[in-house]
Amino acid sequence: MTSFKFRLQRVLDFRRTQFQIAESECHRAGAKLHAIQAQQAALASRKAETRKAVARAPETTGQELAPLPGWYGWTVSTSRQLGQLERVAAQELQKRRNALVEAQRKVRLLEKLRDNRHAQWQVAFDREIEELAADSTNSRYCRGEG
Repeated sequence: MTSFKFRLQRVLDFRRTQFQIAESECHRAGAKLHAIQAQQAALASRKAETRKAVARAPETTGQELAPLPGWYGWTVSTSRQLGQLERVAAQELQKRRNALVEAQRKVRLLEKLRDNRHAQWQVAFDREIEELAADSTNSRYCRGEG
């Protein structure tokens, strides 16, 4: 009997490659989301530090305070833009996760099929070995060697 060969091995290899690509894209989307969240945290931290610095300053002049409303306005608009980017990145990450789950499902399905086929092949192989052994034993008995 021939050795076991899974006829869909190339398809399984292709599905594994697709899974690896989906996994890579998912990691990339996650990293992008984390980078946006880090930018938001840094902006909020700078805004809080600025507020504390102005509040702690013993004396401040109008010239020192004049740029603050514009800067605070910039932080609000930047925060809004980052929030929008975060929503888009979160949606993209969810899309990539769904694609990853689907790719993983396809790989598992083919692996399960391969395992089932291998088990069937193993049963047939064992049966053939047993038949050969039985034929060999029978032929020895027929020749009087047993």
